[in-house]
Amino acid sequence: MMKRITAILFALVLIFSVALLPASAAGEASYSYRFDDNADLLTDAEEQALKETLYDVCSKCGCNIVFFTANDLNGATFTHTGTAQDYTQRYYETCCGVNTDGVVCGLILRDEDGDRQVLLYGSGKCVKRLSDSESKDIRDNAISKHNPDSKGYYEFLNSIALGVKSAVPPHLKWYMLPLALLIGFAIAMIIMSIFKKQLKSVKMERGAVNYVRQGSMNVTASRDTYLYSTVSRTARPKESSSSGSSHSSGGGSYSGGGSKF
Repeated sequence: MMKRITAILFALVLIFSVALLPASAAGEASYSYRFDDNADLLTDAEEQALKETLYDVCSKCGCNIVFFTANDLNGATFTHTGTAQDYTQRYYETCCGVNTDGVVCGLILRDEDGDRQVLLYGSGKCVKRLSDSESKDIRDNAISKHNPDSKGYYEFLNSIALGVKSAVPPHLKWYMLPLALLIGFAIAMIIMSIFKKQLKSVKMERGAVNYVRQGSMNVTASRDTYLYSTVSRTARPKESSSSGSSHSSGGGSYSGGGSKF
């Protein structure tokens, strides 16, 4: 029982120590969060509540978070190609720079086709941390469960923010994994030394003779029989990646996409 309790404590300490590392790593870099309600879809109280959520997402994920709403693609202070995709990506680049680590969500009421569209992209290292499929799942979940036509835009945007928080893992520094392993090894050595001190009656044996009961095992015959063989061939799967699926007119690379609804 004592060994089991010690093993459980060891596992908890190791998990706790590793869990603290991402938070400390994320806190080293300087990231920002931003919400621009250009379409005036939220009340002041809703806007403040969403900004608090975005601050939490920015802190936990360790990346820039930019959310905005727009009535259409006109009147931008930056150049773009006239599509909702490029508008959203250039919006992010204007706020945070090209290929910086971050996530941008744009809610545009009238895109180039006159449709309402929500777009969600990852930039920089978040291209790999937010895949195309994850972006689509977040958008689809918000549209199906928090349709703004019936529940308002705050629940819709807040759902996307929480989806980003769940999907985007904290970014670890290169030294975090070796440090976590070193901490776990040190704890394991301490526990094993305690166990070793408790085994005072045990000594090392050079062989296994003393563990075998005399006459308990007699091998009288042995035989190898070949039965049959089966050879199967499977085509090697081709590598595919959903990262960096689009590029902005400003030169940035992005994962993710948009959904009309």
